[in-house]
Amino acid sequence: MLTAAIVTAAVLGVAKVVRDWLILRQVRAAMEAGSAEDRVRIGMRLAEALGGQSGPPPPAGPDNGG
Repeated sequence: MLTAAIVTAAVLGVAKVVRDWLILRQVRAAMEAGSAEDRVRIGMRLAEALGGQSGPPPPAGPDNGG
């Protein structure tokens, strides 16, 4: 019973590491292919997904659609 619990925990841990690695690989590819604005947007979404809090939206101006 203990062996089964240890094996289950190990499999789940490896699966999480592989999933995170695949996500980060996709994020890296998107960051390299995107513009500076895209990189900021991706970074903000990634921070939110990882539990960070996003700051207030940037003020409207000529460079960001305002």
